[in-house]
Amino acid sequence: MKFNPELIHKNVPVKHLVTFNIGGNADYFYSADSIEALCDAVDYAKKKNWPIFILGGGSNLVVSDKGIEGIVIHNQCEDICQIDKEKHQLRLSSGYLLSHLVEVALHEGLAGAESFAGIPGSIGGAICGNAGAYGKSISDILVSCDILTYDGKIQTVDKSFLQFEYRMSRIKKEPMIVLSAIFQLEPGDKEAIQARINEIKEQRHSKHPEKGIGCAGSFFKNLPPAPGETRRQAAGMFLDKVGAKKMFVGGASVYEKHANFIINKGNATASDVKALAKLLKDKVKKELGITLEEEVRDVGRE
Repeated sequence: MKFNPELIHKNVPVKHLVTFNIGGNADYFYSADSIEALCDAVDYAKKKNWPIFILGGGSNLVVSDKGIEGIVIHNQCEDICQIDKEKHQLRLSSGYLLSHLVEVALHEGLAGAESFAGIPGSIGGAICGNAGAYGKSISDILVSCDILTYDGKIQTVDKSFLQFEYRMSRIKKEPMIVLSAIFQLEPGDKEAIQARINEIKEQRHSKHPEKGIGCAGSFFKNLPPAPGETRRQAAGMFLDKVGAKKMFVGGASVYEKHANFIINKGNATASDVKALAKLLKDKVKKELGITLEEEVRDVGRE
């Protein structure tokens, strides 16, 4: 569908579009279901001098109780799904959920995306935050992206341009939007791929909050490897040591099965979450001398 400014709505609740189920209203809201509509909506908002926030799958976000200034453009672009069988590459628009990448790869008998099974959020959001699990990040399989800069230019960039770090990319620091992405996979056995997906989903199910429980995902970043080690140190391990699982503020509490998840018990506010996060950081710092850094993003009015 082409962009239509008449479909921009005022004072729209966004809490039900984020996995935490927390937050106030967007001043303006528009849902884009094509890359063309997304680009035109950004251009329209710029001419209005509105601040712009692109919302994908809604994970890894704490939306302010006071809402979001300007316009929230909901990226639901699913107009590109291309398979290059010779190169073993997939090109997908950024509004697809990350689960779609996993499903298409499985269907085509392509291995390399299994680690992302069960991770919520969109492809655009995953690239922005360099999402990952089980020792693999989205940057490991990314070849290139089409991006929209806020000066209105569309350009194709390879992954080095995005300056990936652990749970970080240039997109988090500079105004640019992922429109589509190409991923490099490799031929695999469908049964083996499916078995690995099932294994990962089962592991996640055993320790992650169930679907329907308000949660942004892992709240704090894992720490760099200990001397002589290669794997990062789990933030949840340090939170466990300070008794985090018994802590709560208002409707926000630490999940009983995994200390690196803050959950919404049903009536939590963003203020509750931020207050609990500060208590957790302060306690880990005081008792263990370790500084935790948030993986989730605070968005909206302060």
